[in-house]
Amino acid sequence: MAWLLGVPVDIRLLGLVRVLGDEGEVLPVTAPLTCATLAALALGPGRPVCAGELAERLWGRVPPGGAVGRLRRQVARLRAVLPAGSIRTVPGGYLLDVSPEATDLGRFAGGLLRAEELAAGRPEAALLTLTGVLPLWTGNPLMGLPDCPLRDGERRRLRLLWSRALRLRAELELRLEREAVDEGREAPVSHHPWRVDALPPEAGGDELAAFAGLVERATAVEPPTAATPGLPDGAGMFVARAGELGRLRRWLTDVSATPAVCLIDGPDGVGKSTLAVRVARELGHRFPDGLLYVDLRGADPRNAPLTATEARRLLLAAMGLPGKEMPDEEASGAVYHAEIRRRRVLVLLDNAVDAAQVAPLLPAVGGSAALVTGRARLVGEGGGRRLRLEPLAPGEAVALLRAAGGRRPGRGDAEEWGELAELCGRLPLALRILGTRLAAGPGRPVADLLGALRAERRRAAGAGGGYPELRAVLAVSVDQLARSGSPDERLAATLFPALGAAAVRSYTPGSVAALLDVTARQAGDALDRLVDARIVDRPRPGVYTLHDLLRAAAGRDAARMPQVWLRTRLAALANWYAGSLYRLSLPMALSRTLRTRYRQGAARFPGGRPFTSVDEALPWADEVLDDVLALAGQLAAPCFDEGAALGGAPLSDFALESARALETYFGTRQAGGAQARLCELALTVARRRGDGFAEAVALAQLGRLWGQRGQGARGVALLREAIAVLRALGRVEEALGATLHLVTCLGSAGRLGDAIGLAEATLAEVEAGGHEDFRTPLTNNLARCHLYLGDHATARALLRENYAAATQPWDRTMAAGVLTEFHLEVAEYEEAAHWSDRGMAHAAEQPFDPFVVAQQRTWRAQALRGLGEEASAHIEEMHAKAVIEDLDSRENGHLRVRITRRRPLG
Repeated sequence: MAWLLGVPVDIRLLGLVRVLGDEGEVLPVTAPLTCATLAALALGPGRPVCAGELAERLWGRVPPGGAVGRLRRQVARLRAVLPAGSIRTVPGGYLLDVSPEATDLGRFAGGLLRAEELAAGRPEAALLTLTGVLPLWTGNPLMGLPDCPLRDGERRRLRLLWSRALRLRAELELRLEREAVDEGREAPVSHHPWRVDALPPEAGGDELAAFAGLVERATAVEPPTAATPGLPDGAGMFVARAGELGRLRRWLTDVSATPAVCLIDGPDGVGKSTLAVRVARELGHRFPDGLLYVDLRGADPRNAPLTATEARRLLLAAMGLPGKEMPDEEASGAVYHAEIRRRRVLVLLDNAVDAAQVAPLLPAVGGSAALVTGRARLVGEGGGRRLRLEPLAPGEAVALLRAAGGRRPGRGDAEEWGELAELCGRLPLALRILGTRLAAGPGRPVADLLGALRAERRRAAGAGGGYPELRAVLAVSVDQLARSGSPDERLAATLFPALGAAAVRSYTPGSVAALLDVTARQAGDALDRLVDARIVDRPRPGVYTLHDLLRAAAGRDAARMPQVWLRTRLAALANWYAGSLYRLSLPMALSRTLRTRYRQGAARFPGGRPFTSVDEALPWADEVLDDVLALAGQLAAPCFDEGAALGGAPLSDFALESARALETYFGTRQAGGAQARLCELALTVARRRGDGFAEAVALAQLGRLWGQRGQGARGVALLREAIAVLRALGRVEEALGATLHLVTCLGSAGRLGDAIGLAEATLAEVEAGGHEDFRTPLTNNLARCHLYLGDHATARALLRENYAAATQPWDRTMAAGVLTEFHLEVAEYEEAAHWSDRGMAHAAEQPFDPFVVAQQRTWRAQALRGLGEEASAHIEEMHAKAVIEDLDSRENGHLRVRITRRRPLG
């Protein structure tokens, strides 16, 4: 952490632009234009920057009117957040009074310079210096900035600096390896043998994602493999299975004429997924269009297996199909197979229930292949070849146990090692867990574990249920953690049954901190101890999961705990999620009504994760959405209808709270399926409990969804029912919000006259009651109706008046966007370009839903194309994609922008 006037501050430029405070907290510098102003000053710390230069770097050679005033406002915002005196006014401009080390760029450049100085005489020290500063890069530099000359110009310069460092590292590694060979020493193993020393081509949005990938690979601790969403990392060591590996390699050798289908079945814990992942990673290069992975959840102890439609949608998203183009259940099969036919891919279908679940997902033409794993015998699908996995042979099991436990001599004789392997059932999962406990005590004889394991094995067998060997190994491992002298390990033992309390599939230090009522640091340390014990996996930094068998074991342990303990754990986790979900959209520009709802929700649920930027919030929500749905399903049971453990309400309200908290997210991500599932759960609970408000909320969201899906009549009926209930309850603002969606639904269904009548009546109510938050969107939709009826004069007047009356960035951006739509519709392309510029300028004033920003770019591209400026239109389309790619670089591949189609009414 660097210091500024006695106060620590850390300015990040080599990734998402942000500022960290004295305890590492993210300070509220999130609006794109504010971030750009900070970056313009931080790229030259201690150097005066004149106002004219700042304006040109933010807006180009011809800044918009009022640029000087807008610049002053941005500087004032920064001064309100940064330590006093950090930004000084100097003649003609401003100066950021910090040392270069106050920025990650300054620290990186300093480290690179020191490495270059050390390279000639001390190559090892030079390499160590470079290794220390390369992780300062977290992605594309200057992420979060609006499209501006500053971002475009500086990114190229910064990437050249990064490439220079990478070339130096490659030279140093090669030199050290050669010296080692010349001196007869073992050459050090390079973690970075791929020698990336070139920049990706300048190619708009695709280039942004490509560069982010290069940075991730170049700063990784281990050599990277092709990124495949959801694909497990695989076992750290792989012992035995040589015959099985050889067979799978042969079966996947030639798929040019017909697709290869390999079916791997066997009991749980025997290593089916590990073997499949090993083969997929080894042979993935033979399939040039990539590796696709989906967990079909056939072994999930809590959640239902995926349907074929659900699996196809996940695979289509992995292939890049935009969410708005995702087919319905009836059409998903044809779309999926059309996409597969265009590609040469390896599809890994993990944890299948049976052949019927798998059949609709198998490739049907040559060039592709499928690996399928499952408990049940999988035969008769697509000419597939079957491989049955059994527990390891005795010798192989002992070899794996010795490898995992450390190959120290004198720890036991062959008979003792053999018995230990048999007590593990010769299951690789159990062998690795027990081997890890042996490795934790390197001088401990094998005989010390035998007695405890024999006793636990007898106890597990007597208790009934499956896999007594694995349960015995777990019991011994957790007991050793509980008796450890380390507080982290004792907390880890307490944590294990708590991980089985909820139906969620993943945890973070934050969620575990809530679960156990400890600090996030303590929770993270406890999770890491379970990772060390091979009980928990860490597929990504900060994310922790359990093998399905271990989740089932944790669930059994949780079920044996007192009901008070179980409900307390569930309540703590549900409250943490609710607080996080209500905070999720607060970094965005929002209407007053939604911002009030989310702030009040965050106040009711004071726990939870805070968010400071859209770039941080949306990827997190993408990651946890399945867990939110699973927890909502678990808590929707009647046994959770009593009490006030969820922010003063019963735990069964979790689906309702989640639906209300995620309304903006669902619109941004076009995640209608997840929204429908939550609302249906909330509706079931509401009707069972007689909760009219909850029922109306669920009906309103479902009605809006049906309207968006083209089923206007159904949507209208649900919305009218919701509005009637809300008005009867006196919930006027909620009723007006549902009415706004009803106007949209009527218009989209072609009932423009009804939509106009309802919009005009509702506008009168809004003006009489002072509900100004609804005036702008209602007027926008009223004007659209007139536009589509051909009454251009009325539409134009309404839209101009609406824009003039708007005062908030959200309202101004939306009003300018609809004016752009209007002028495109009537072929007034110069006016359309003008209003799209206005909309983008307003959107830059504070963080906006990235889809809104991208849509503004798309409209501008259409305007420029109408003016005959094809090249400029293409550039705008690339900028639209780049807005999304800044988020996609953090693995949010399902968010895309459709270029050719304007958003329909609403």
